[in-house]
Amino acid sequence: MNAPFPDGAPARLDVAIAEKIYPGAEASRGARRAIANLHFSLAAGEVGALVGPSGCGKTTLLRLIAGLDRDYAGTITLPAHGRLGMVFQEPRLLPWRSVEENVRIAAPQARDEDIAALFDTLGLAAHRGDFPGALSLGLARRVAIARALAVEPDLLLLDEPFVSLDGALAQRLLQEIATLVEARRVTTLIVTHDLDEAIGLADRIFLLSGAPARLAHEISIATPRSAMTQEAARALREEARAAMAS
Repeated sequence: MNAPFPDGAPARLDVAIAEKIYPGAEASRGARRAIANLHFSLAAGEVGALVGPSGCGKTTLLRLIAGLDRDYAGTITLPAHGRLGMVFQEPRLLPWRSVEENVRIAAPQARDEDIAALFDTLGLAAHRGDFPGALSLGLARRVAIARALAVEPDLLLLDEPFVSLDGALAQRLLQEIATLVEARRVTTLIVTHDLDEAIGLADRIFLLSGAPARLAHEISIATPRSAMTQEAARALREEARAAMAS
């Protein structure tokens, strides 16, 4: 069951999934457990990163949190008011709508100055009237991020937002997202297979086991994102890799 906190309650995310099962496609095949006994929470304004091997259930978990799949045993409690912004692996823009229209459809109440500030931060100011077919993949991903943030979410979910981008562009987008979530103090959860992305964005890293996904290890990052040194990042990578190998 997905439920927002009542007014006045802490604006945090609580996830307690006992089990998520996919029934077998054929009678001869048994059901597949995708998630089992997975529990974690994020406080208001915290950024969490879900890291795990391919096929372990990271995207499945994000879909459960987003309410796109309600067939599971357990509870998921969303931050107060439950306003959700989500960035999928693919930008999923409406091809017959301009960049600005794609954003405004999701956030019709957004003020002009807020949309303009968001476009400036994400380097989209010159592309407001462009259609998705004229955009590079990097620009299309920026539009998807702008669309998710324009709704002023209580919870921002990011599903591999940098996949298939070259390293330099992915790093630039990561820094832009980090700047935005820091300024807005929005509770954020990102799915990634890349430890460097997790270290660059998260306050806490949740390392998942292979399927069925369980929380194998949690790493708290005390160093602020803006002060992260190469040495501190290296130590976090080593800790994560040691935990995943154990």
